[in-house]
Amino acid sequence: MPQSIRTFSLRHRKKDSKDLSVPDAGILRRTISPGSDRLSIASTAVGDASSDPRGPLGLNLLYAPSKPLFDFVFVHGLGGGSRRTWSKTNSISHYWPGEWLPKDPAFKDVRIHSYGYDSDWAKGNDNCLNIHHIGKSLLGELSTSPHIADSDTSLVLIGHSMGGLVIKKAYMLAHQESKPLAERVRAIYFLGTPHRGSDSARLLKNILQVASSAPGFVTDLVRGSGALQSTNDEFRRYSADVELWSFYETQKLRTAGLSTLIVDPESATLGYREEKQMPMTADHRSICKFDDPSDQNYVIIRNALASTIKRIDAEKIESNALAQRGSIRTLASFLGATNQGEDDLFAVQDARVPGTCEWILEKQTYNEWKDLQHDAPPILWFGGKPATGKSVLAGFVVDDLRQSHMRCSYYFFKHGDTFKSKLSACLRSLAYQMASADTGIRESFIKLQEDRLRLDHDNERNLWRSLFTTELFRGATVPHYWVIDALDECTNFAPFLDSMLSKVDTSLQLRIFITSRETPELCRLFAGLGPQRHRQGHVSADETLPDIERIVTAKGEAFFTESVESREALEKRIIEKSKGSFLWTMLVLDELSAAFSQEDIKRVLDEVPRGMEPLYQRALDTMALATRGKPLAKAILIWTTCAMRPLELRELQWALETELMDKFPKLGESIRMLCGQFVTVDKNGRVHMVHETARELLLSDELDSEFAVNRTEAHTRIAKVCLECLTRDELKPRRTERKAPSLPRPSKTPEFLGYATTTFSSHLAKADPTTDHVLSLVDKFLRLNVLTWICNIAETGSLGLMIRAAEDLKVYATSCMVERSPLRRDIQRLRSWSVDLQRVAAKFADALILSPSSIYSRIPPFCPTDSAIRTIAAQGQKLSVTGIPAFRWDDRLSCLDFGDSQTSALCYGDEFLAVGLRGGQAILYHLESSQEYRSLEHGETVLHLQFREKSDMLASAGLRMIRIWNVRTGQKLHQLLSPRRSIGLVFHNSLLIAASTGNEIHSWDLDRETPEQTKRPWRDWAHDGAPTLNRPPSAISIAVEHQMMAVAYSGNPITVWDFEQDAYYGTCGKKLPSGETSTHPVVALVFNPNARIELLAASYLDGELVIIDPFTDEEVVKQRVSCHTLAASPDGRLLAGGGAGGVIQIFEFDTLRLLYKVKSSDIFIKTLAFSRDGFSLADLRGSQCNIWIPPVLLEAGSLDESLSVDTSSTSGEFYQTGDKVKITALAMIPDKGGILCGKDNGSVFMYDINSGDQTSHLYSHADAVNTLAWLPQTKTVLSTCRSNGIMACSLEGSPSPTAWTVAARIMDTRLDCNSTIVHLLPGGNTDKFIASTHKSDHLWNLGAGKEELVLSYDDYPPRMWLQHPRSESHAICVKQNAVHMYRWLDLSQVVSVSLEEYNLTGLSAKAAFFCGLPGTILLDLADANGSTGTKDVLLLDCGFLPEGDGDSTAEQPPSSADNMLHTLRDQHVGPSMKPGILSITRLEPVTYRIGHVIGIIHHPAKRSSKLVFLDTRSWVCSVELNESRASAGSISSYTRHFFVPYDWFAGTRCPVGAVTDQGTVVFAKRGDVAVIQGGLEYAEVVRLSPLAGDARGYQERAGVLSHRH
Repeated sequence: MPQSIRTFSLRHRKKDSKDLSVPDAGILRRTISPGSDRLSIASTAVGDASSDPRGPLGLNLLYAPSKPLFDFVFVHGLGGGSRRTWSKTNSISHYWPGEWLPKDPAFKDVRIHSYGYDSDWAKGNDNCLNIHHIGKSLLGELSTSPHIADSDTSLVLIGHSMGGLVIKKAYMLAHQESKPLAERVRAIYFLGTPHRGSDSARLLKNILQVASSAPGFVTDLVRGSGALQSTNDEFRRYSADVELWSFYETQKLRTAGLSTLIVDPESATLGYREEKQMPMTADHRSICKFDDPSDQNYVIIRNALASTIKRIDAEKIESNALAQRGSIRTLASFLGATNQGEDDLFAVQDARVPGTCEWILEKQTYNEWKDLQHDAPPILWFGGKPATGKSVLAGFVVDDLRQSHMRCSYYFFKHGDTFKSKLSACLRSLAYQMASADTGIRESFIKLQEDRLRLDHDNERNLWRSLFTTELFRGATVPHYWVIDALDECTNFAPFLDSMLSKVDTSLQLRIFITSRETPELCRLFAGLGPQRHRQGHVSADETLPDIERIVTAKGEAFFTESVESREALEKRIIEKSKGSFLWTMLVLDELSAAFSQEDIKRVLDEVPRGMEPLYQRALDTMALATRGKPLAKAILIWTTCAMRPLELRELQWALETELMDKFPKLGESIRMLCGQFVTVDKNGRVHMVHETARELLLSDELDSEFAVNRTEAHTRIAKVCLECLTRDELKPRRTERKAPSLPRPSKTPEFLGYATTTFSSHLAKADPTTDHVLSLVDKFLRLNVLTWICNIAETGSLGLMIRAAEDLKVYATSCMVERSPLRRDIQRLRSWSVDLQRVAAKFADALILSPSSIYSRIPPFCPTDSAIRTIAAQGQKLSVTGIPAFRWDDRLSCLDFGDSQTSALCYGDEFLAVGLRGGQAILYHLESSQEYRSLEHGETVLHLQFREKSDMLASAGLRMIRIWNVRTGQKLHQLLSPRRSIGLVFHNSLLIAASTGNEIHSWDLDRETPEQTKRPWRDWAHDGAPTLNRPPSAISIAVEHQMMAVAYSGNPITVWDFEQDAYYGTCGKKLPSGETSTHPVVALVFNPNARIELLAASYLDGELVIIDPFTDEEVVKQRVSCHTLAASPDGRLLAGGGAGGVIQIFEFDTLRLLYKVKSSDIFIKTLAFSRDGFSLADLRGSQCNIWIPPVLLEAGSLDESLSVDTSSTSGEFYQTGDKVKITALAMIPDKGGILCGKDNGSVFMYDINSGDQTSHLYSHADAVNTLAWLPQTKTVLSTCRSNGIMACSLEGSPSPTAWTVAARIMDTRLDCNSTIVHLLPGGNTDKFIASTHKSDHLWNLGAGKEELVLSYDDYPPRMWLQHPRSESHAICVKQNAVHMYRWLDLSQVVSVSLEEYNLTGLSAKAAFFCGLPGTILLDLADANGSTGTKDVLLLDCGFLPEGDGDSTAEQPPSSADNMLHTLRDQHVGPSMKPGILSITRLEPVTYRIGHVIGIIHHPAKRSSKLVFLDTRSWVCSVELNESRASAGSISSYTRHFFVPYDWFAGTRCPVGAVTDQGTVVFAKRGDVAVIQGGLEYAEVVRLSPLAGDARGYQERAGVLSHRH
C-alpha cells in the first residue's frame, strides 16, 4: 500500500465518524437486522449528552401526541446516525426532530420517529448491506411498528443524503409488498440526496478498495451506478401520488483540507415536474444541522413541513367530506329527510339582532343542562306566551351550542304546514342531522339500511322504535343536543312526551331543549315527565324587552322620520307598545318600512298587524276544545281584558271566587293552563294580557268566538263585584268610636279592596245602567260605606280619585235617568254624591290627607246642610256647627275682600300669595289658609308683583319705583327706578327683568350689592338698522324657560324676540283663510311655561283664542272664546282664561279642550294666576281676590278624553262680603251663655253661645270696633273703636242672652290721641282700666269717666297689659325684654324682671290668658312688625311679684336669670312652683305648630288647664298644661281635634275666636258667629320627634283617634 494512502486512512480513523463521503473512524455497535422481531426503540439519551452520540439503530419513537394524525420518519445518510445526523452538537437541545418539532404548535398532531442503520463505510465489505437491503429493513420496521401499523396516520418520510435513497427504495418496495402502507405515504423530503450518485462516493470507493474493500451501499452511491439508475427509473412509476421536496446544498464542505460539493444540484434533484426544489445556504453536513429554531435553514425546512401537514389535513377533510356526503345522501333517502329545516334556522337567525337572547346564558338551569351536569335533567322546556320570541331563542340556542362545538340537531314545527307540523318529520330530521354529525350514529344507520330495515316514514312510533334505541345513542362518539321549537304547533305531540321521551335512559349523553306555548295539555304532559327528566324555564316580557329594544334600534334607521328626535320617539313608542311581543314588533317593523307619512305610521301602530290574528284565532280554537274550565277561562279573560290595571293574582282570585261562588286554590296554574295564550302572570304576581293586540281582538265586535268579550257586560260584572266588596259589613263605619277602619283593618278585609276602592267608579260609568242589582249596590254603598271608602282614598293621598269617581257617578246617574225617574231617592242620592265627592276633595284636601278618619265625624258638620255627606253623617254625631247661614258648595276656597281698595296685581310664590292694591300696599297671604301674613308699603299703585323662586325675595313695581323685599322680615332690600310704565316683570335666576312700553328690556342683577340697570331695545324687524319702535305693545309674554319674548302690536303679527341671541326671531299669529298671518289686535299672550312644550297662546280682540307654535309660525288650534286675560299652569297642561263677563274657563293647553267653566258675577276679571303646585287658581276683579280650587286641578295624571266639562256657579254669599258687616272683636260671657261681638260698622251685638244666633243689638260706635272687654263684677261692656271712641254700658236681663239689654251707658268719650287704641285692660276690683296705644298707656277711671294718667314712650315699645293673677291691686306689663309690675292706683312700677336671656327682641305679646294654675299667665307672642301668627308661647309664674302694695315703690333691679328663669327642660308647669320666683316655660316644640291661640280651658278641680289653639294647618288642637307633663325634655305631643275650613279666616289678619271651659269653640266668620260644640271630644294624639341635624325641626306621628263621651 502506498504510504500516502495508508497515512490518509489512518488519520481519518482516529477522528469521529462524519456523514457520507468524509471517512470516519467511528463504528456503530449494532447492525441492522431487518428480519429481527423487535419493537421500535425510543431514544434513551438523558441530560445534555448521550453515551452514543450517533443514536440508536432501528425505528425509534421520539414524540407521540395523544391522538396523532401524522407520522414523521427521519432517516440519516452514509456515516451518520439516527441522532447525530440531525444534531449540530452532542447536546440533546440541538436534536431538532426530538426537541424542536414537538414544541411547535404546527406539529401538535405529529408523531415523530428516527430510523438508524449501520452506515459505517470504514468496516469495508464485511456485510452484504446495500441500499436495497437497508430500504427493505426500513419497510419492515414501518410495517411492524405498533404505532404506525395499527393506525391510519399519514406518513411523511425525511431522508438525508443516502437516507433519501433508502426511503425511495422502501417506498417502492411498499408498493409491491404492503400497498396500504405505501398509500399512507403522503410526502418525501430529500436533503442533499444523491439521486444520480456522487463523485465523492467514487473517491471514497477507490480509497476503500485500496485499503481492503468498499461496502455495497458505498458502491451504490457512485455516480452512474446501475443501482441508482434502476431505482430512479422505477421510482418515477410510484411518485405521482406523493409530494416530493428536494433540498440541495450550495456551499462546499471544507474538512481535512478538502473543499468540495458533496452532492451537486443536478444529482440532488429528481427533475420531476411536481417536485419542489429548494436550494439551501448550507454544505452537505449543515443542510440538516442547525444552530437554533431561528436558523434560516431550519425555518425553511420547518415551514415546508408545516405546509405539508396543512395540505394533507385539507385533503383529508375534503376526502372525508366526499365520503360523508355520499353516505349522507344515501341516508337521506333511507330516512326520507330533507334540508328544509335549514331555511327555518336561517329565518330566525336573520330575525335576531346581535346581543339579543343572551339573557339565557345567565340562566343557571340552561348552563347546567348544556354542561351535561349529572344532576341536571336531560330535558329543558322553555314556555312562553305567543309571539314572545321563542323561535328566535331556539335559533340562538342552536348557534350557542354550535359555537361551543356541540353536536346539535334542531327542528322548527310550523302550524298550518302539513309536513312541518308532523312529529314523524321531526324524528326523521333529527335522525338525519345526528347521522350527518356523528360517524358512529351514521354507521349504525347505514347498518340498518344494509340490513334492509323498512321504515314507515309517517309512523312516528315505528320511527322511534327503529331509530332511537339505547344502543344507537351508546354508539354515539360525542354528546348530542336536540333543539325543538314550537312543540305546541305539532299536530300530535302527546306521544313524543308520554311514550318516547319518558322512556329515554337519563344516563345517555342526550340533551333536549324544547320551546312552546304553555297550553294546558303540554303543562300536563311535561308534569308527567317528572323533575328527574325535565326542568322548566319561562320566556318573560321582562327578559325579551331589552332584545326588542335592540331590534327596534337596529331597524329604526329605515324609518321615514323627519329628524333623529322623531325617530327616537317612534322607537320608544314601538318598544312601549310591544309589551314583550317579538312577533308584533317584527310585523310592525315590516309594515313601518313602507309607511311614508305620519298618518301611515299612526295607522300601523294602532291596528293589529297582519299575522297576529291567525295566531290568536288558533289559540281560541284550542281553548274551545276544552271540556272543563270554560266559565273560569271566560271570567279570567273578562277581568284581565277590562280591568283598569293589571290585577294581582290574589286580587283576581278573590274577585273570581266572589263572582263564580267557587274556590280556585291554584289560580296561577289554572290561568296558565286555561288561557295562557292570552293572559300571563308576571314575576311580581300581576295578571295582564300578553299583548294589547290580544285585548283588541277579544274586544272586537267582529270576533266570532264564545270567548269574545262584550265591554258593557264585562264592566257590569266587574262593577258588581267591586260594589259587593265595598258594601261588606266589616267596612261599615263604627257608630260609637268612629275610628278609621284602617287602624288596623279587620282580618276579614278582602285583598280585592284596594282595586275596588280605586276603580269601581270607572267600571260603573261603563256598566249597563239598566241592571237594577248594580244600582241597588251603588245605593247601598252610598248609604252605608261611602265614608269608609273616602277614608281609604285619603290614606293613599290620591284625592284625584274622588274627583274621578264624582265624574263617573255623574255619568252613571245620567244614564240611569234615561230608564228611570230622576226623582227616585236612589237617583237623587247618586246625583248628590257626584257633587259632594268633588267638593269635599277640593275643600278638605289637606284635612283628609293629614287625618283620613276625619271624614267620619269631623268634616261633615262643616259641609252644606243639604249635602249628602252632611245627611249621612248626622246620626249619632257629637260635633255640631251652628251660627252659620245655610250655604251651598262652592269651588272657591276663599275670597279676599279689600273693601274700598281696588286690586291691581297678583302673584303666587312658594309659600305666599301676594296681592297688590291701587292704594300702594302689597299684602301677603298664606297659601293654605289665605290668612294675612304681612303688608308691605310700596307707596304707589302696585302694577306688578313677582316672587323669586326658592328665595324670600319679592319684587313690586309701580310707575316710578321697583322695590325688592324680604318677605320674612318685611325689610326693603333694594329700591330701583322703574322704566317708563313697565308692562312685564319676571325673575331669571338673580336677574330681574322688566319690559316697558318704550319697547325696551331693563334688567338688574340682584346678587350684586348695588344692582346696576342695563337696558336694550327690541325691534319688530330682522335688520339691525330697523328703527326703534315708538308705540306701546298691546300684549306681552316673557318666557325665561324658552329664552323668548312675544310682543303684540295693533295692526301687526305677533313679534317673537330671542333673549339668548338678543335678536329678532320672527313673527307668528293665527292664520286667515288666505293663509296670511292675522294682524287683528291681540289682548293677551302667554307662553307655555313647560320648556318642552314650545307653544304660545294668544287671545284676539275678535274673541278667538289661538294656540300657536311660535318657532314654526304654525297655527295648532283655535276656539272662539272671549278671554281678556290668560294664565298657564306651571306644568304646561292647562290654560285658564277670564273675560269681562266674569267667566273663568280652563282648557287643555295644546288642544283647547274645555275642561272647566265657572261664572260667578259680571265683574271684569283683571288677571289670573295659577299656584306653583297647580292646585289652585286666583283671580282679581274689582276689590276682590278670589282663590279657586276647581276639581279639574286635582286630577292626577293625564286628562283623558272622557273627562266632562265641569260648569259651576258660586252662591252669592261670598261676593256680597263687601256689604256684610264683619266681626272685628269678640268677648265671652261664659256664665251667661252669651257672646259679645263688635263689628266693623261700630255696632256691638249679643249672640247666643248655643245657637250662634244674633240675639240683640246693644249699642254702636261711630267707627269699627277694635277692642272689647267684659267686666263680670259690674256686668259692664267696655269697648273702643278705630277713632278712639270709648264706650261702657252696663247690661241687665235674665240669664238667657236673648233678654239682655243696656241698662245704662256709663261712659261715652274719646281718647284724644293720634294713635289708635290697640289694647284694653279692665282693673280687677277697681273701676279703672288701661287703654293702650302704640305710643302711650292711659289710665282711666270708669266711674268718673275721665283719664287719670298717661305713660308716654319715645321708642314705642310693644307692650301687653294684664291683670296680676294673685293681686287685684296690681297689673303686669310685658314690655320689651322685661316683665314689670305696676300698681293700679297710680301705675307706679313695683318690680321688674329681665327677659334678656329669652331673646324676645322683635316679638310682642298679642294676647294673654290666665292658665287656671296659681299665678300662671300664658303669653301669645307674634312679630312686632309683621305677621300676627304665633311665634312663641310663654308660661309665666308670677309668684315672684308681691301680692300687697308693699312699702317700696322704687324700681328694683332685675333678678338673676339663673335663679328666676327656667325653661320647660328644668321646670314642671304646675302648682309646685315656688312662690317668689318668676318661672318662664317655653312650649317647645309645640310652639312651632301654633298658628293662633284660641284660649284656655280651666280645670280647677284638676289644678290644670288646656291650651286650645289653631295650628298652622287650620286644625283646632290642644295641649295640656299641668304638672303631669314631664319636664325632662320638651312637650313632645299635642292633641288634634277638628279641621276648620280655610275660607273661614280668608283675608283676616288674625282669626277672632274663643273657647269656653266646657269646650265650646267660637269663631267669627265674617259677620257671623260659628259655634262648634263637641269638637274637642275627638282627640288624636300627635307625637313630635326631633329631626336629625335640625335643631328646630320635628316630625309628626299621629296616634289612634279616640272619642270622649
